[in-house]
Amino acid sequence: LSGDERMRAMADDRDKAYMDYNSNISAAHSEGIQKGRQEGRQEGRQEGIQIGEQKGRQEGIQIGEQKGRQEERLAVAVNLLREGIPVEKVAKLTGLPIDEVDQIADGLAD
Repeated sequence: LSGDERMRAMADDRDKAYMDYNSNISAAHSEGIQKGRQEGRQEGRQEGIQIGEQKGRQEGIQIGEQKGRQEERLAVAVNLLREGIPVEKVAKLTGLPIDEVDQIADGLAD
């Protein structure tokens, strides 16, 4: 090979190596972006599950507390009615509606 041909071959080899390098960098960049997205989705799912579980527990506790308070008011109403306290007074003391206390009283009379 003449000097010019050898220089041209070296330039071609250098250009090919540069293009291969850029191609590898581009592929690694795309792979990194894809991996980052997958990891981000996974973290988001896990965080969403944790938040959902926490909200579910909180709602369950609130519902349980409300039910417990309602059951307690009903039990107090029954006890007061059995002691002969008037329906209106029982409703006022327990915070239950009068019609509900009437129903309880009717149930006790049976």
